[in-house]
Amino acid sequence: MTTQTAPQHDNLLGICHALGETFGFNPIVLRLAFLVGLVLAPEGSMIAYGVAGVAVLASKLLTRSSSKRPVQVLTHA
Repeated sequence: MTTQTAPQHDNLLGICHALGETFGFNPIVLRLAFLVGLVLAPEGSMIAYGVAGVAVLASKLLTRSSSKRPVQVLTHA
């Protein structure tokens, strides 16, 4: 049995994923809401997305753990 760390997959800033994970909802809902807001009020949506990006980045930097959680990978011999 081999132990490896799980790869981290973040898109653009990972804002929708991080907020969805934190508050317990599907990030697709937030992405759709952002797209609707982008059509209706592009300037406000971009500012809100930027502010959320800075907040998510700050929270990731402040809560970064020094130890990675290992993931067990079963291999067949």
